Amino acid sequence: MQKALLLAAIVGPVYLVFGLSILLYVKQWQKLITEFVKNHFQMLFGMTLSLILGLILINAYNVWEWNLYVVITVTGWGALIKALFYFLAPEKCIEKVLKSPIYKSEMWLYFWGSVMMIFGVLLSYNAYIA
Repeated sequence: MQKALLLAAIVGPVYLVFGLSILLYVKQWQKLITEFVKNHFQMLFGMTLSLILGLILINAYNVWEWNLYVVITVTGWGALIKALFYFLAPEKCIEKVLKSPIYKSEMWLYFWGSVMMIFGVLLSYNAYIA
């Protein structure tokens, strides 16, 4: 449980900041996604960090219990799978995923920004206040 609280104290604020950023600056996030569609090689640094973060989270906390901290486990596996796809999938597959119309939808960004903010608040609250 101690590891879960430590990781929640890190992952929670990250989710909170990203969620708020997406909700406040949807147009800028859409521009960023458009740039990634034009040249997905710009994502190299972010995907490298995603690979490292995923491996750290999985090795530190890989617990599949039905509680709030499963968000940490899912985050680790999601980051790892996303990075593996980026590094191992053919270029055409990556371009096809990035050109999906869902990424151009403001509602999609609002939805995921809200989800990230909610998980960020819950994780941060449990780590710092509860």
